Formats: sequence, C-alpha cells, structure tokens
Amino acid sequence: MADNGRASRTRLDTSETSRSVVNETTTSPVSLPPVMSTLPHSIWLHVAQYLSPLFLRDLLTVNRTFFELAMDIRYRQLMFAYLDERMVKNLVRLKDPEVAKRVRIVHIDPSFIPLESSAHLCFTPSKPDCVIKHRSLRTILGDIANLLLEQRNSRHPKYRIMQSLKRRDDIVELLSEVLAGLPNVTDYYVSWTGSAPVGSTTTHRIPASFLTSPFQPNLRKLSLNISLHNVPSLLTPTSRIPQQLEELHLSLHSEHVGDEKEITHILQHHLAPAVSQLEASLKRLVISAWEPTDLSPLFDNLRHFPALDDLSINIPAQDCHLGDPAGLNGFLSRHQSTLRCLRLRPTQYGGKELNQDSSSSLHEWIKDATAGVNFTKLHVLDMTSSLFPVATSLVCLQRFARTLSSLSLTGAYRSYDDVAEAIQLSTHDSCASGRPGLLQLRIGLVSLCPELIDLIAEKLPNLQRLELLVKDIFPSIVGSRPSSPGDVQVPRRRQIEAFFSEMELRHYSSWKLECLAVLADMLPEKACYETSLEEVFFRCIPSLRSFTSPG
Repeated sequence: MADNGRASRTRLDTSETSRSVVNETTTSPVSLPPVMSTLPHSIWLHVAQYLSPLFLRDLLTVNRTFFELAMDIRYRQLMFAYLDERMVKNLVRLKDPEVAKRVRIVHIDPSFIPLESSAHLCFTPSKPDCVIKHRSLRTILGDIANLLLEQRNSRHPKYRIMQSLKRRDDIVELLSEVLAGLPNVTDYYVSWTGSAPVGSTTTHRIPASFLTSPFQPNLRKLSLNISLHNVPSLLTPTSRIPQQLEELHLSLHSEHVGDEKEITHILQHHLAPAVSQLEASLKRLVISAWEPTDLSPLFDNLRHFPALDDLSINIPAQDCHLGDPAGLNGFLSRHQSTLRCLRLRPTQYGGKELNQDSSSSLHEWIKDATAGVNFTKLHVLDMTSSLFPVATSLVCLQRFARTLSSLSLTGAYRSYDDVAEAIQLSTHDSCASGRPGLLQLRIGLVSLCPELIDLIAEKLPNLQRLELLVKDIFPSIVGSRPSSPGDVQVPRRRQIEAFFSEMELRHYSSWKLECLAVLADMLPEKACYETSLEEVFFRCIPSLRSFTSPG
C-alpha cells in the first residue's frame, strides 16, 4: 500500500502442483484457471491451422485437442511396402479401433509377400554397411544392453506378432484382418509392378485378391498401378470391388507380357469385368498405359457407366498407341450424352523412343478415335502435353467446341495465328446458339504481346479466368513472328519495357475477366517485372479481381 511505503509483490509458488498466486501479506493461495483446459475446442482448431503437419503431429501431450489432431495426422495416410519391424509396429497399432478409425489413405505394394506359400518370413535387423574389426568396450556393453532390452520386451504385441508370422499365409491373413478393420478409408492405392519370376505359374502367384475387398463403407477412390501379368492374381472372377466407388485410376504396364493373346485374355476376362462392376457409381475414370498397348479389348468389353462424367485417357505417343482406335471410339460414343470433362494426354513413360513418324501416327490415331463422337454435355476439354500436335488439338476442338465452357491447350508452342484459330473454333457456334462461350481458358506456350490480349478480349468477352504460359514478351505482334537473318535483335529487357508502355494505352472496359494468371519464367528480374505485370493488367482491365504469376 502507498500509506505504509511498501509495494505488494507477487511470486509463483512452484512447490504446488496447481498454479497459485501468493501475496506477501497473506498465505491464502489464489488459484488460476488452467489455460489449456478452459479455451474452447474451436480456438485450438483455429490455432492448429497455422501449424505445419510435421510440427502438429508431435503435440500429442499438449491437450486433448492436439492429441486428436496429432493422431489424425500420424495415421491419416499409411503405406505397406516392406515387411520390416516398422510395418509390424503399424499393424499392431491398427488393431486398436481408436487408431484404425483415423486412417483415410492407404498405399500398398504387395510384392513383399513371398511367392511360395512355404517360404519363411524373416525380420532380420539391418546390418552395418562395413564390418567393424575392432569393437570398443562401450560398443560391446551397448550390444549387451540392447540384447537385454530386447529380451525384456519380448512380450510386447509387436514381438508376438513377429513370432506368429512364419509363412506367406500368415501375413496374408494378418493383412486381410487389418485392412478389413479400417472403416473410414476413402482413398486406396495399389502399386504392383515388376517382372514375373521365370517359370512362375498361377500356383506360384501372390494370393492378392483380398486386397480388393476391404474398405466397403467409405471408399471413394481406387488407384491401380499394376503390371498386366499381376492382374489375374488381384482381380479374380470372384473379386468384389466396392460398389460405391466413384473414382478409378488404371495405370497399366505390359512390358513383361509378350503374348498379345494373353494380354487380350487378361483385359477381357479379368480387368473389364471387374471395372464393369462399378457401372452404377463410377463418376471419374483415368486410363493410362506405360507402353504402347492394345487396350481395345478393354474398351470393347466395358459396360456403359451412366454416372461417368469425367474421363482421362493417357495415350502413349509411340506407334500402336492404345491399339485399335475403334475401341476408344466406341467407348466415347457410349458416353457422349453424359461426359462433362474429357482429358486427352499423349505420354511417353516407357517403350521405344519417338521417331519422325510418331507425330503423324498419333495425329491419325486420335482423329480416328474421336471421329463421329457428338458430345452433348461436354464442358471441359483438356489437351495438355508437349507431345500433343497442334494440328491434332485443333481437330479435337473443332469437333467438341460446341458445348465447351473451359478449354486447356498447353505444351507445344502456339503462334499468334494458332491461338487465333483455336479461339475462332471455340466461338464458331456460340453466337448462333446463344451460349456465353468460353468462361475459362488456359493456353501456352505463347508469345505475349498487346495484340494477343486484344484478340482474347474481343473474341471472348465473357471469359472469367485466363491462364497464359508465356515463352517470350514482345511489344507488338511483329516481334513475335519468326525473325529473319537480317533482323536486329532487341534486348529482352527493352522488349518487356516496351510491352508495358503499349499496354498502358489499352483499356478493356467491356471485358468481364476476373482472374488472370501469367506464368513467365523468362523474366530477367522476376520480382520487379511480376509487380509491373500486375500493375499494368489491373490498370487496363477494370473487372480484374486477382492476378497471379506462379513460378
């Protein structure tokens, strides 16, 4: 108090388990509320949004909220690919329903399962890379301590499970039990590639059909990255794929199946019947082949999927591609009244090197595969690949542009004239039909010049989102043309600054563009010029709400 000339002092009494404040003039403790338990659960969830998953997963002991969040992050995604102590440890934990309910995504590679049912399972600890010739007393004592600790923990469930796993059927039974006990898995990835052993028969294959049976209640996505010679083991005639599955990804490897008749048999009698089980629920389908493979038997034997509205086909760019184009053509025709999104992407994952005839062969194959197909509800067309010939993309656009609202043409370089032709094809029927035309456009590589922006603004007045992948920036269309031997080369920095000057004279008052993204890796000083790009486009496009320059 002021009248006795003494100021009160406080101290924290650390001898008590509860927090208290003790005044010098009194011995009565005043309890403070425990902060960790009084803040609402929603506050901790809000705080967690600002913490990285790697940091958050280690906050198990902070409070109940962080315990739940950390456990969800730790067990949200699991992978089973190696038969080691870590995998067995996870299997033990997953037997607890409180842990099993947190798993949402599972990756599994069943190649760690022995081919022969009589093969013994070994859990040998990792050995040092080099042999230690001279061992110190400390090293010897450490080895003795580890041995005693291992003997003491021999009653731990992990060690009991390891002792019970003697043969192949034991691990299959355990995995079946654990996978069937994960009620909330939504995404399931099976990766099973590689060569078959020499002389292997059906009796020496992994009994992996159990991998397709779990996760019935909530599974929505299944991804199979698989060699065709493994398909008969995974998808038997009695295999039941979850009927509520909405998304299926097929990535097929055929490099180890040399017989075309065997490939046809696998596609017709194993893969096609299994996929056709999803006819009532499948909404998105992705099919890709790592090597040129005749998948026409698969397309011919797939049923009609009434709910399918999103289809992605990855086409090997090498000769043969996906076999007879009539197979894909028939599949597209069966779904021409339901598909809303189509992605066609030439790829080169494996197989032979591309030759000069590959481009023309791919052009003819895609023309035949899409001939006569008349989509009535197609809104999104995505042709994204540097292997996609420009002329081929224009053929597809001419056939499918009538109902499009979103278009993606990226990969190969497109001149101003190529862009003009693509826009002309996409807007050909829009005025007559009364539809607004394209609302989203992603295109590149292009040479950015004021005339290109003029063209897009004039021909696509209702465009809401534009993404440009830029190779060069020029102040006029003249500079974007191929140069002649006698032309004087203007420094890139001066070209970009001249582009800004030209754009400051533009004003697109009737353009409805809201989002603009410009990817220009060639900028000499990215931070400086990205800011200038943003400023100039916000100035000349009044409707613009956001500008991004990723990369």
